Amino acid sequence: MAAWKEFLTNEGFEKLKEARHFADELAKDDPDEEPYRSLYKARDLLNSVKKVLKKTADKRHWDADFYFVWCALELKLGTIYIATEEKATGEEHLLGCLEKLEDFKLTKEGMGIYQDTLNQMGILWSGRGKPEEALDYFKQAELIYVDFKSIVGGAPFMIDEFLTAPSEEDSDKREAERKVKFESAYTHTLFYFAQVYQQLGDAEISAQYCNLTLQRQLDSQSLDRLDWSLHAATLSQYYMTQRDFNMSRHCLASAEVVFQQEEANDVTNCPDEVKEKMQQAKADIIRCWIKYALGLMDYSREQLLQEAAGNGEEEANDYKADGRDSDKESEAIGVQQASDAHSVHSNGKVDESEDTSREENDPIIADESVEQNETEQTSQEIKSTANENDQTSTENTGEDKKYVVTDNTSQHEQVVLDKENDEEKKQLEREAISKRSELLRKEAMKKDGKKFNLEVTSHEEKITDKPLKTFDEAREIFLIIKKWIEQAKEFYKLDHHCPDYVAIVQDHSLSFKFLSFFELDMERQCKMQKRRIDMLSEILNELNPQHYLLVSRQLMFEIADTYSTLMDLKMAILEAAGEGVRPTPHHVKKINLLVKESIKYYQEYLNTLKGGKPVYPDEFPNNDVRPGLVAMFCMGRLYSKYIPGDVQTRLMNIKKSKDCYQFVVDYCNRNRSAKALVEGEYQICKEMVDLLPAKMEKIRLEAET
Repeated sequence: MAAWKEFLTNEGFEKLKEARHFADELAKDDPDEEPYRSLYKARDLLNSVKKVLKKTADKRHWDADFYFVWCALELKLGTIYIATEEKATGEEHLLGCLEKLEDFKLTKEGMGIYQDTLNQMGILWSGRGKPEEALDYFKQAELIYVDFKSIVGGAPFMIDEFLTAPSEEDSDKREAERKVKFESAYTHTLFYFAQVYQQLGDAEISAQYCNLTLQRQLDSQSLDRLDWSLHAATLSQYYMTQRDFNMSRHCLASAEVVFQQEEANDVTNCPDEVKEKMQQAKADIIRCWIKYALGLMDYSREQLLQEAAGNGEEEANDYKADGRDSDKESEAIGVQQASDAHSVHSNGKVDESEDTSREENDPIIADESVEQNETEQTSQEIKSTANENDQTSTENTGEDKKYVVTDNTSQHEQVVLDKENDEEKKQLEREAISKRSELLRKEAMKKDGKKFNLEVTSHEEKITDKPLKTFDEAREIFLIIKKWIEQAKEFYKLDHHCPDYVAIVQDHSLSFKFLSFFELDMERQCKMQKRRIDMLSEILNELNPQHYLLVSRQLMFEIADTYSTLMDLKMAILEAAGEGVRPTPHHVKKINLLVKESIKYYQEYLNTLKGGKPVYPDEFPNNDVRPGLVAMFCMGRLYSKYIPGDVQTRLMNIKKSKDCYQFVVDYCNRNRSAKALVEGEYQICKEMVDLLPAKMEKIRLEAET
């Protein structure tokens, strides 16, 4: 027996076992003041084993078995160095592993280590904020998986097989374990693709990889039903924003089915934290259903408005394509929707804590769309490009001939030409890999489709996916939303989950807003708007603005907007009565009160932008520029809606209206970037600043005559 094997048998494997215990188990409980204590101990043990192996190995020739043990150690060390924020050192270990295994990557012994190392390199570069570089590694991991299955077949050795003592385990059982690990690593590669494409802003491709990840998880032997249901529900929100309500509903129905399978397990004896996690997951799925229904009502409203304007089906399709949000002001001030309840990683980077050796149970799915209508030749294209890397190398051999050194070529020039030639080769190889990866993705989507292999008909039938046309259809959806909101509130209470509770109340308010559009009776519309004001004001009065400033701003803005809508309805009712009908003192008082309340809440919102100072800052925070200017614009409009009792009051209101418009104009002239955010409002304000002084002078002259 070779000396290095004897060392592993006598004490090496025991040290490696201890290192795994530190890294996989004890590291989870490290204190905050020493977050890497266990990882450091694991690293020391791995380095000590590596040091002895280097001494005992044949320095003149490393046999293949030693190569695989050494590379498995390099991979483990690289992963730990990266986890302990020593990324440059970790990268050195990973690159060394890839270099040594280049000739063994399509062998059963080397493939598993090589595949995992590529994934870890992708995670590393994504964490550095370099998604393009990360994508190159993930594409290589994807293609090496495909090539191994087609050329070698079966499943490669597991990494830990090289770092544990040989056992008498049944060969069939071990082969099954290898297959699970192999497929799990590939599933994680697809998951990483979804995250990186999200970083790159390619929503469509990201969604396709999300869908493929969920498909594979559903077919795996280690499905985490709770996580899967939450991820599917989250993915549904993307389809909803793309107005693909059929697919959005399917994802939600699938999430509900899988969650109910998990819920069917006996959890009475589970720890309290497990029960709470289940209750929260149920509430989050319900909140996604609420968002689906609100999106359907909003889309239906837009469709009817477009039809009424005579725009027809073409603009309706345009609306579906760009997913415009009609409630722009609420969105501008950061109203958080229920799809945030189970969001992707906040930094949009691949989670460095992921380990492709884990089972397929924890990818967090990014919300994107799925590509359709692919050509029928994709399979043939994949086969025709499978050997493109080799072809590229052959082509480049011919290209190299023009870089031969001549008597007139300096050594420096030759170095430059060689470098350019190498870069050209690498670029052609990357292009070939990218083309194969793209074709593989398209073929996988055609083969597996978008929808999951689950029976969800009964869950889909409880709500339509077609646009609503009448008040009765809208009211049916409204009542479903009301029921879901009560269910969501069973978990999300104001005392314990304040921001979530407020978001649910805002959703309830939004359902009244959308329902009022389908109501023809303006008096009933007024009652719906009043109901919105009551529920929003009630929750605002419960909040401390110092602790919940963002949420308070959202509520102030929405209440102001609702008062303004209610005032417009009251004015419309008066106009509908006929020109000869003069408003009664009661009507005048009511309209003026609504104007006053709307201005009051807009002003309260604007006051929060002063930062405790008596005047507005020269520049609002980035996220408050548009809502702040829109609030000032709306106040200018509202001052002109007062029904005055005398000339002086009328002139004073016009002056206040002009001052609001002037503020918007001055702000945009002072901060040029703001003009693009409120382009329409800016042009109106500019015109009103010019017109209102003349109007005021005319009123004065008429009063004097």
